[in-house]
Amino acid sequence: MEKKLIYSTELESLGAYDVVVIGGGPAGVCAAIAAARGGAKVALVEKTAMLGGMATSGLVGPFMTCYNREGEFPVVGGLFREIVERSMKVNGALCPDEIPAKSRYTSYIEKYHSNTTPIDSALLQIVLDDMVTENGVELFLYTQFVDCKTENSKIKQIVVATPGGLSMLEADYFIDCSSNADLAFKAGVPTWLGDEESGVPQAATLFFELTNVDDEKYLQRGGHKAYRTPEKGRYKVNDKHVMNVDPSNVRSMTVGHMEGRKLAIESFIDMKATMPGFENASLTQIASVLGIREGRHIKGKYMLTVEDVCNSTYFEDAVVTFGYGMDVHCRDAATRGGFRGESADWYTIPFRCLVPLNCDNLLVAGKTICAQSQAAGSFRVMPACMALGQAAGTAIAMAVQEHCNAGDVSVKELQTELVKNGAIILDNKNGIK
Repeated sequence: MEKKLIYSTELESLGAYDVVVIGGGPAGVCAAIAAARGGAKVALVEKTAMLGGMATSGLVGPFMTCYNREGEFPVVGGLFREIVERSMKVNGALCPDEIPAKSRYTSYIEKYHSNTTPIDSALLQIVLDDMVTENGVELFLYTQFVDCKTENSKIKQIVVATPGGLSMLEADYFIDCSSNADLAFKAGVPTWLGDEESGVPQAATLFFELTNVDDEKYLQRGGHKAYRTPEKGRYKVNDKHVMNVDPSNVRSMTVGHMEGRKLAIESFIDMKATMPGFENASLTQIASVLGIREGRHIKGKYMLTVEDVCNSTYFEDAVVTFGYGMDVHCRDAATRGGFRGESADWYTIPFRCLVPLNCDNLLVAGKTICAQSQAAGSFRVMPACMALGQAAGTAIAMAVQEHCNAGDVSVKELQTELVKNGAIILDNKNGIK
């Protein structure tokens, strides 16, 4: 049996762009929109049939808190807030300003859970479709990133698999918003998997949704995490863990997703039998994408540390503010997950964490940026990923205009542009930047 196949073919181009964004999840959508609003010609590549990533195909919700640790003021605005407000107009979200901790909307969890955003995954798909289209982004769904060609520390073309076969896309700049730093890895950026010492990632979970839940009887968590959506009696369930899934290994993902389906059914049966309010619940859907909390991390110009998150380290090049705790789910069956350490009331993420080593025309946004694994347990959630995407897209649009390397844009000008467009960047020396 042959262990290797040497294969050569000619690929037709799907187009040439200023910027190609890989991954249409929360980070990728915001990166594409921000780059387009900055004047760039943008293509967005998404391997599934829909935008939104974990929020749609993964059924993950609510959007975790967009406030500081104590729930006193918002720390994420910009495109995140715009997406929420547009979703609210079609009854697809509830305003985070009005969602208290320790309620059915937070599965009765109190710590770090004030001001979450309940969402409807189906309606969010439509909102994101509209926003991407309105901003002139060319969207390629059913399109899987495969490989890239690099020259002199720059990506020249990427190879994608489409329903019609292999094709290529060309661009001057790229943003990797894949959930596993796939483009960065193929471009030669050094990476590591999971915990920087053990190499073990956080556990995965497969979400599912229930309807016909009696809201008035659901008064406490009862052993399973169920979050009310904007629709009365409809809940998203985030329950049992699938251990040690490597998102870059097809066999690991296959086995993990199959196990996740079995665990979802087990949880559903147990919830009906044991949780008040869930006696007549109906299972409506199980997520089509496994919820991967952690995969690869890139090595970048700066690594965000646990100390930075705990002490709110001052960064001159801060581009994102966040306040969620370091939520590290278990890495094996013997280890209990939960909030590790005590995060600062709020902290910032520097632009350098988005700038990878060894590739000059690439930025990375989302949970795969350069950070210690425990620190990433905070910003891996969707509001932070959206803020990181907006920062990356805004920076890349500036690089297009200035014809400079992606990481060489003026940070002061980047901060000014982000704040002008609604982003919140707190400065622990001088207030808002």
